[in-house]
Amino acid sequence: MSNVRIDDIRQDEQPIEAGEVGELQELSFHEAKHRAETAKSLAIWLVIILGASILLHYILTAAMAFGGREEGIKNLNAIFNAWLPAISSLVSAAATYYFTRDKK
Repeated sequence: MSNVRIDDIRQDEQPIEAGEVGELQELSFHEAKHRAETAKSLAIWLVIILGASILLHYILTAAMAFGGREEGIKNLNAIFNAWLPAISSLVSAAATYYFTRDKK
């Protein structure tokens, strides 16, 4: 390891040119555009989650059926029967809002 001191390194550094600071301006924020993008994003993600959970349920059910795990299938169905109404109602509410938000 070399015997270089931190003070020696700092003396060799050159200042960084940061440019000029101009007049401050208000940020442009379009609330309607932001709300529309958020509604679209939420609706898409909820539909993806619903589709993925249904797909995962069928894959796991098929794997357990081929593996002969009847008790596992019953437990998985109980979880899915609790999960499906919750996620489907969220998807329904998001889709309803997304398609009817402009009608007032």
